[in-house]
Amino acid sequence: MKNLSSFVQVQESLREITANHPLWNHEFLNRCRTRQLALQEVQLLAIQMYKFSKEFSRILASILSCCQDESVQLAILENLFDEMGRGDLTQSHPELFRHFTRALGIDDNILAIQAPNLETEALINTYLRIPHQYGFLAALGAVCYASEGIVSALYIQLYQGIIGAAPLPKESLVFFEVHIHLDDSHAAKLAALIEARVTTVEELENIKLAVLEAMNARVQFFNGIERQIIEYQVNANPFNLLKV
Repeated sequence: MKNLSSFVQVQESLREITANHPLWNHEFLNRCRTRQLALQEVQLLAIQMYKFSKEFSRILASILSCCQDESVQLAILENLFDEMGRGDLTQSHPELFRHFTRALGIDDNILAIQAPNLETEALINTYLRIPHQYGFLAALGAVCYASEGIVSALYIQLYQGIIGAAPLPKESLVFFEVHIHLDDSHAAKLAALIEARVTTVEELENIKLAVLEAMNARVQFFNGIERQIIEYQVNANPFNLLKV
């Protein structure tokens, strides 16, 4: 790559952004790791996670709309195909997530009418904005390093909090198991695509900015969950899902 050190070093610099990010010290994740969540807190988490997760196909499509590289287009389409259950909507990732929310006692109709909170909406909008602001390579970097690349570690921690709060049937947690095991391979493929295409320091800096902004937005997402928990406790009307 012109004007760049080896991509191994580039990858390490990007992984350092995510590995050393304050996200991992977030109080909500700490309570997940130590299984201190209540069922109602898991319900709040589930609703907001669903609002982001069901938009992930649209996020990938946003990157696709900015990309003229046919090889990259194909990789994005393959990722989209996985998101949509490889043609079987009963296995689409939004439907797998609804298995989880149903097991938590959240009706599909209730789930549908809940609006994302401000922090969740900001997370979604961050991912939708990045390809148009920084270009498709930077957006791929955000998905690779700040999403697919951290999902396994992140979801393992969330999983601990979830199973500590509720004895859910294994089949209701398929969404988490799929992402814990699948997204590492997605991340590796995206990293290889980025490696072959980053040619300037400016492109690398844009990727770093995109990754950092995505990680910061994810911190705000968990801040939003904590804010909702506190609000319901203060209002002495905790976790009325119709008012989430």
